[in-house]
Amino acid sequence: MSRTTFALSLGAAALFVAIASAQDPEHAPPSSVAGAIQVPATPPPPAQPAPVPGQAGQAGGRGRGAGGTPPAGGGGFGRGPAFDAAAIERARPVYEAQCGFCHGNDARGRAGGPDLGRSLVVLSDTKGKELGAFLRAGRPPAMPAFPGLTDEQISDIAEFLHQRFEAAKSRNLTDTMAPLVGDAAAGAAYFNGAGKCTTCHSITGDLAKIGSKYDPATLQDRLVNPRPGGGRGGQATTSPRSTRTVTVTLANGQTAAGRLEFVSEFVVTLVDDSGNRRTFTRNGDVPKVVVTDPLKAHFDMLRTFRDKDMQDLTAYLWTIK
Repeated sequence: MSRTTFALSLGAAALFVAIASAQDPEHAPPSSVAGAIQVPATPPPPAQPAPVPGQAGQAGGRGRGAGGTPPAGGGGFGRGPAFDAAAIERARPVYEAQCGFCHGNDARGRAGGPDLGRSLVVLSDTKGKELGAFLRAGRPPAMPAFPGLTDEQISDIAEFLHQRFEAAKSRNLTDTMAPLVGDAAAGAAYFNGAGKCTTCHSITGDLAKIGSKYDPATLQDRLVNPRPGGGRGGQATTSPRSTRTVTVTLANGQTAAGRLEFVSEFVVTLVDDSGNRRTFTRNGDVPKVVVTDPLKAHFDMLRTFRDKDMQDLTAYLWTIK
C-alpha cells in the first residue's frame, strides 16, 4: 500500500469516528486511530426553576403575559373594574330589607320591580351621587322614598348595584332570556294605555308574531334603540318606515326634499328622489329646515320610560306569537 493510499484510509477512519461520536457520544467506541478527532459530548441544558404560581410571566398567569391572583376586594369581571367587597357585604342586609321585596335579593328583578342590573339609573350613577338623590326622592307611586338612608349606606348600595350591573354585562351572551323578568299583563296595559303604542303599532299588523321573530334581548334592545347604527365602519340597515326625511325651504321660496343624510346648525344634506345629494348652508333660520322622523315618538318616550315599563313591555311582546 502506498503512503498516499494509507494516509487517505487513516483520514476516512478518523472522520467516521468523529461523526459517530457526535451522533451518540455515550456509546461511541474509543478511538484506536492515532490523531482521531475527539468530539466532546454536548452538555445537557441547565435545569429550569419550577414556576411560581401566580407570578407574572409564569405558567400560572392568565391573559396576555400576566398572571397573579385577582385584586383584593370585590373582584371584577373580565377587564371591568374591581369592587369593594366590604362595602358590598355591608350593603346586602340594607338592600334586601329596603329593596329586595320588589327587585329581588340579587337585584335581577321580580314581577314588582325591574332588573337593577340593567337599570338606566344605575348606568348614569357616579359613586352614589345620582342614585342617592333618586332613592331619597323615590318615584311615587311605584317606588317609595328612602330619606332615612345615610350617605355611607347609599355609597355601599351603589357599590353593590354597580357590581350587579357589571355582572349583567358579563352574563353569557347566549343567555337571551335574561331580560325576561317583567310582567306581561302590565306590559299589555302599558302598550294599550300610557305608552300609546297603538298609535303606530298593532299586534295583528306590523307586530304580528313578533315574539317568534326576536328573542327577548333583541326585543328589549329595539325598544330603547329603535334606530340601531351600523357599527364601526358599517352601514345601518334602515327600514323605509323609520327613514328620516327633510324639507328645505330657501329664502326665494324654492323647496328641496328627500332623505335626510346629515343635519347640524351649519349645514343640512339630503338625497332627493333622483338620487342627487344636495347640501345647503344654514344661517340661523335660513333656509327653513323641517325634519320628519317616524321614530320621534320612540325617542320622546325614552325621557319618561321607566325600567319597569321596559321590562314589562318586553315580557308582553314576547307573548305575541
